[in-house]
Amino acid sequence: MKDAYIVKIKNICMIALPILVLIAAGFIIAYIFSINNVVNSTKSSISTSIMASTSSLTESIDLSPSNCKLNEALPDLFFTNSSGNKVTLKSMLGKTVVLTFWASYCPYCQNELKNADGIQSMLANHSDVEYFLIDKTDMEKETKDTALTYLKKNDITLNNLFDLKLSDYNKLGIKSIPTTLVIDKKGVLRVVYTSDDLDAGKLESMINYADNGGAAGLYNFIKNNLTDINGGIKTNYIATSTTIPSGTDVLSESQGLIMDYAVKSDNKSLFEQTYNYVEKYMLKKPLAAWVITKQGPSDVNAAVDDLRIYKALSDARILWGDYSNKQLSDYANAIYTYNTDNQKLVNYYDFKSKKKSTQLNLSYADFEAIQLLEKTNSNWETVYQNSLNIVNTGFISDKFPLYYSSYDYKTKIFSQQNINMAEEMETLLHLAEVGKLPQATVEWLQNAVEGNGIFAEYSVGGDVVSGYNYESTAVYGLVSLIGDTIGNKALANDALIRMEKMCIFDTSIKLDGAFGNIDGTGIYSFDQCVALLAFENTGN
Repeated sequence: MKDAYIVKIKNICMIALPILVLIAAGFIIAYIFSINNVVNSTKSSISTSIMASTSSLTESIDLSPSNCKLNEALPDLFFTNSSGNKVTLKSMLGKTVVLTFWASYCPYCQNELKNADGIQSMLANHSDVEYFLIDKTDMEKETKDTALTYLKKNDITLNNLFDLKLSDYNKLGIKSIPTTLVIDKKGVLRVVYTSDDLDAGKLESMINYADNGGAAGLYNFIKNNLTDINGGIKTNYIATSTTIPSGTDVLSESQGLIMDYAVKSDNKSLFEQTYNYVEKYMLKKPLAAWVITKQGPSDVNAAVDDLRIYKALSDARILWGDYSNKQLSDYANAIYTYNTDNQKLVNYYDFKSKKKSTQLNLSYADFEAIQLLEKTNSNWETVYQNSLNIVNTGFISDKFPLYYSSYDYKTKIFSQQNINMAEEMETLLHLAEVGKLPQATVEWLQNAVEGNGIFAEYSVGGDVVSGYNYESTAVYGLVSLIGDTIGNKALANDALIRMEKMCIFDTSIKLDGAFGNIDGTGIYSFDQCVALLAFENTGN
């Protein structure tokens, strides 16, 4: 079509005319590209993060023991050794304890025990770990003799104890074998593993997780595999697309989240490294470019990211005292100048076209950050109230107690588009942080995480959208943050349990501690950053 068009032009115009047309077209294309960036920036990378896990957690959750929970202390357990003496879990406290329930007749257990030598060798480097096979001794199908005969025949020298008449198997509500429990030094259950492929690398990762918490391994993964030499957090572990953002691009969203984590974990050097990147590469204009590509910074910002960065910067000043009032004041004034219109928060400002957005994504209304900004300019009080009124009015219904995704100031209409649940959880977290989250919404979240889970996308009528019935690290990380914020420990822990099921445990690969797929796909910066914050907030 393009060639035909050019031929037609050549037939009716002088040689100079098409050249001028092409030059003009170049400017038009560049402007369209800028506008496309604007559209993308209204969702930032939140919308891409939802793809972090494409498999359901249902099977894994269903196989987990029914009478004990992750991150809660186990009851005392009573086993018997080969000499007939009692051995209790309580007597092992002070060490990390690993219990693998098994039986000699179980083919899945037999498959797993092929890795016994490797596990034994790995345990030699962990003197503070006690590992026991726990035989499912029902005295009928499995006896002491059948278990000991199998272990001797296959030259398996791992310590073995007997659960006579399935006393502890039933007490814990274990549903299948093999099931491995990793218990920390205080007797708290940290990992449940129900697959039959446990090996040295996986078990060592789980032990590290129990000893150091989930944040340690995840932080190391982010530092070593997602952070570039300048301190920018790359969007993807694997660059799978040439669209923006691609794997090597850096988002203001990720930088702000890591700054938040650095403050919460009192990691000053991490904060300085991350903020230095923002200052050097993103703040070419008064606000942070929402994305840095190989071509440089975008001409567009995302209000939610600048609010997050401002909040982290303000918290850092209180904690370490290194950032001046003028620095914060200048940033606050820039946000007000470019990201408000008639004292209403807007999604972005396009510095190239010099235009403000005419919409507000409800997830962009970071009320806690706006309250901080009120100290710099009293006009922010009106912005806060206007934003809160919009979000409150955007409540969908008592039946589906969530919120519409965006509001158009021109049409005065809320979007009826499907709801991206990562963005939705951001909206709910911002409400929770200022004590405005409805109880009906909390109950919906609790029922969802205790039931079939929260899926990627819903219609405004509350139905899961076809093709989006998968779950995400970021969604559960945000729900855990919501639970922690409102003091609902059950919600925080239940969401964290679902999130942890997506963690990759394996010290033999670079992906150890990350969230996503074992082949390296689906590992996005937003998911990792949110999970890191969830671990930090819950002390895991």
